[in-house]
Amino acid sequence: MPKLNYKTLRQEVVDEIRQRILTGDFQAGERIKENEMAQQLGVSRGPVREALRQLEQEGLVQYERNVGCSVAQVSGQDVYEICLLRATLEILAARLLQKGKSVQQALQQMQDCVEQMEQEDCDFYQLAQQDNRFHAAVIEQAGLKKLAELWKSTNIHNLAIFYAGRNDGSFDRQEYCQSHQRLLECYHTGDICQISKEIVQHYSLKASRPIEDVFTFS
Repeated sequence: MPKLNYKTLRQEVVDEIRQRILTGDFQAGERIKENEMAQQLGVSRGPVREALRQLEQEGLVQYERNVGCSVAQVSGQDVYEICLLRATLEILAARLLQKGKSVQQALQQMQDCVEQMEQEDCDFYQLAQQDNRFHAAVIEQAGLKKLAELWKSTNIHNLAIFYAGRNDGSFDRQEYCQSHQRLLECYHTGDICQISKEIVQHYSLKASRPIEDVFTFS
């Protein structure tokens, strides 16, 4: 195995802690102690400290002065706002995508993601990653740099939404996979009105309360 540089080591620590949170090894509110985590992973405290800072930005970890880091308890309002923002951005991207020449490339990536989601050995963490790739296909192929930057600013919180759904028992894997398939089918039609409606329905599955009343479609 090639020797890891510091940046690679730090990212591996991030991935490991993130996966433990998403798979339920760490529960909401549970403390994550730097020294214990460093010992478990066989690294110094530096990479662990930086990993926890990144996970705090993603909304998976919260820091309290004189207490330390613990697994975040994601509020319903947090989930609602993120879903509302992501739906809005994806609708804009979908409109731009339909006018461009990159539709087929985006559709192929989305199809690949759906197929991966439906695999029996696709665990919760991998499911969240495929969800990110699915929606990123639309955003990236829309062709606007600033739109992609805005998306990424919400994208780092998307894993926190998955974590919240798993933690409160509201996440239905079968329905969620089917929702991606329905959305993909809408994208294939090219009907932007139907695509927009399905995007809203899709994000409503994760939102803590309906977001449909914010949108109107002719």
